[in-house]
Amino acid sequence: MAARLEIIISFDENLNKYQVEWITGESQDITDEEKKIIAQLKNKLLASMENELTGNNQHYLH
Repeated sequence: MAARLEIIISFDENLNKYQVEWITGESQDITDEEKKIIAQLKNKLLASMENELTGNNQHYLH
């Protein structure tokens, strides 16, 4: 069993904006629980980044 979440954060100087991309990968024998954990982690990371961009200092990544 294996699961992967790769997050790529880059800054476009021409647009003066950050770009976030993510890639997920998994082996054929990944469990539903592992899929759920990867999805939760991705959502928490993106929410945390959104909080940073909007100036909200609360951190929800546990």
